Amino acid sequence: MVMSSDSPQPSLNPERSEFLRIRRGGSLYIDKTHHFQTLLAHNPQDHFTLQNPYVFLARPRRFGKSLLVTTLEAFFQGEVPIDPRYLNGHNPPPTLSKAELFRGTAAADTAEDRGFHPVVRLNMANTPADAPEELKANLLEMLGSQYTLWRRRGINVGLEPVNESGVVKFPTDPAVSPAQRLEDLVVQLKARYGTNPVVLVDEYDAPLVHLLGKDADPEPILDVLRTFYVKLKSLEADLHFVFVTGITRFARVSLFSALNNLRDISWEPAYATLCGFTEQEVRTALYPHLANAAAHLDLSFEDMMRKVRRHYNGYHFSLPGNSESVYNPFTLASCLQDLQDRNNADWWAVTGWPNHWAASGNPMFLIRLMKQGQYPLPADPPPWESLMDTTYSLDSVDFTPLMFQTGYYTLHLDSNDDLYLDYPNDEVRQTYNHALLKTYRRSPDPRTLQAMHRALADENWQGFCDLLHTFLAGVPGEKLRRETDCHLVLHVLCQLMQVAFQSEVHQGGGRSDMEVRFPGHICVMEFKYGESPQAALDQIRSHDYGRRHFGGTRKVVALGLNFMPRNGTEPPAIEYAACVRYQSD
Repeated sequence: MVMSSDSPQPSLNPERSEFLRIRRGGSLYIDKTHHFQTLLAHNPQDHFTLQNPYVFLARPRRFGKSLLVTTLEAFFQGEVPIDPRYLNGHNPPPTLSKAELFRGTAAADTAEDRGFHPVVRLNMANTPADAPEELKANLLEMLGSQYTLWRRRGINVGLEPVNESGVVKFPTDPAVSPAQRLEDLVVQLKARYGTNPVVLVDEYDAPLVHLLGKDADPEPILDVLRTFYVKLKSLEADLHFVFVTGITRFARVSLFSALNNLRDISWEPAYATLCGFTEQEVRTALYPHLANAAAHLDLSFEDMMRKVRRHYNGYHFSLPGNSESVYNPFTLASCLQDLQDRNNADWWAVTGWPNHWAASGNPMFLIRLMKQGQYPLPADPPPWESLMDTTYSLDSVDFTPLMFQTGYYTLHLDSNDDLYLDYPNDEVRQTYNHALLKTYRRSPDPRTLQAMHRALADENWQGFCDLLHTFLAGVPGEKLRRETDCHLVLHVLCQLMQVAFQSEVHQGGGRSDMEVRFPGHICVMEFKYGESPQAALDQIRSHDYGRRHFGGTRKVVALGLNFMPRNGTEPPAIEYAACVRYQSD
């Protein structure tokens, strides 16, 4: 890990993702360039080419993908000076060499030796559209910014600027496709420098993620994207390296069918820590910030580490046991930046740890799927291969792989070394479930959650129902018109209580609605809407729910809940019936 200045406590600036600005501005940079030794290894038979010239990496949002892309950009081309005619008479700023930019990093000895390769950096996050023509226009605008940038660097890009600042606008007559504009720029740069350019594509799947949750046919958008991305394959002889990032593997097979030389390193153990902070990196590079935060919160350093680990760590990008877990770099850095101010620390002591992931955007397409009833955490993960792939079709999204790839689920190992899926940490658990409850216009406070947890632990069913009724009183009645709605609210409340539970438990006689587990008892729940709690209890008995726990050391309790609809906008009333199904000797 490397700091950008000699300061013992360089600034964090979690919003920055430009490597050059970080290195010039004295911000903290945790070095990831040791991965470049394998990522950018030369072909043993041809020292001028790379072993893996086309690479794909998927990571959740806010995980440092853009910083990695700009680091690669600096590694290949360093700082390219602006042509003096575009400086308006000002003196050009000093240009740092690649050796200076990478001083103190693992790439310090190789960056200069690798020579110069001009880079075309494409940020697809700015291109999402609802129609193919709009997408084409957005792609051309993105490419126009690259033409303008290279024009200002003094390169003849084949088009004259439209004003004195060097801005290049593509003529509309004759219209030229985005794919052709990309090829023309690559050819111009190769001719000017006599070396193969590099293309870096950030957030390749942004146009597809944009369509999720919308009633739209993705095929016209996919046709435009296929034509654009396939151009990268046809330019293979003219390109030195192509690096593609995204959040998911959406449509990878159909979208990249012609880009068949793309190596996916997303889940390779060697690259599991390429993005995100490891425990050792946090303890060393972030030590001054952590120590300040601990002092402001009146915690020991180790207590501080336990809290940040529980809230921000836990992501695995390979099989657990084969790789380290990592922290979300944006949310951890944002937290520590705020905690340098004691006033924030005093506030958080009351409100709890901040969830910066929520502030960076809510996954409304996932919320829509959960409201359709696709919300249980699987007891057993699906096959590894199915977690890696999902479909782009809007009417057949595979929910579990989608949650896994977007960072809402991750793989864990239990005490028996068996794999299971769960949220990576408390921040993601709270972010997702609070976002879901907000669709019901209600979010619980910590004291309510604690009281609910205590009532369930104490087998105080009346007390639990009273608390649940009070909570539902703040939910508009029209939002609780089905059993599914009530089940979903209970599912989310259990997530936020951090109680051991499972929804939709498959058993020999059918599927119980929920099981909640405590050290001394297991509560098997069945829900009804507009019927009776006895009907729910009868179903538990008739289908033998909970029998798999018989013979164990814990008491099995059957709990039937009936949500009784009422007139107007009032939420349903709650009735319950409970019985002990089995008591161990």
